[in-house]
Amino acid sequence: MTPATTALIADDEAVLLEELRCLLQEAWPELHIVASASSGSEARRLLDALRPDIAFLDIRMPGIDGLSLARLAPPQTHLVFVTAHAEHALEAFEHAAVDYLRKPLTPARLALTVQRLRERLAQRQAGPSPSSAPRFLQAWIGNSLRLIELEQVAVLRSELRHTRVQSFDGTALLLRTPLGELQQELDPALFWQVHRGTVVNARAIERVERREDGELQLHLRAQAGTLAVSRAHRSRFKGM
Repeated sequence: MTPATTALIADDEAVLLEELRCLLQEAWPELHIVASASSGSEARRLLDALRPDIAFLDIRMPGIDGLSLARLAPPQTHLVFVTAHAEHALEAFEHAAVDYLRKPLTPARLALTVQRLRERLAQRQAGPSPSSAPRFLQAWIGNSLRLIELEQVAVLRSELRHTRVQSFDGTALLLRTPLGELQQELDPALFWQVHRGTVVNARAIERVERREDGELQLHLRAQAGTLAVSRAHRSRFKGM
């Protein structure tokens, strides 16, 4: 039997928290809401303890705001931000958010979010297929089609609903495909997620440096620069 999809919901307003719970139960009856939180600090504790498949996070919460919480969330948790404020949308999608919902919520808009989440979860269960991985990434710049061979891609960064691709020689392209969707087609043995919104080609890593503050920094080959590794992804570099 396929395990139930689990979710955490977090909002500092009890009425809105209950409204979200009710709307989710109507839109996705099979979804198992394992916990709710009324502050960012409580949400962080629950995320670490329960590691849900999905987290619906308000952005402005006491303790830890939703965007800061996103940096600490387990890498396998899909994030949906729920807020009354539109100005944080860009930063939200930089954290590879599945969606950004504006309050007041409507059943029709939430249904679209549920559809996106179901698609992401189905892609994860199916797993990547290296044989179907693209050999080239392409993007239109004006009237010209630009190509970057996948082996030459050093870094992929989430940028709103797009992905910015950087090659070893510093060439950059903006793809219209979200990073989360593109990542499903990449070989995870070669393309490593080092941040919620950043994936690096392992061949691009020249060395890993531990700074005085304990943070890890990747130094990349050629003109690819450096990358910080989030806490959620440090375990990949243990023993290296």
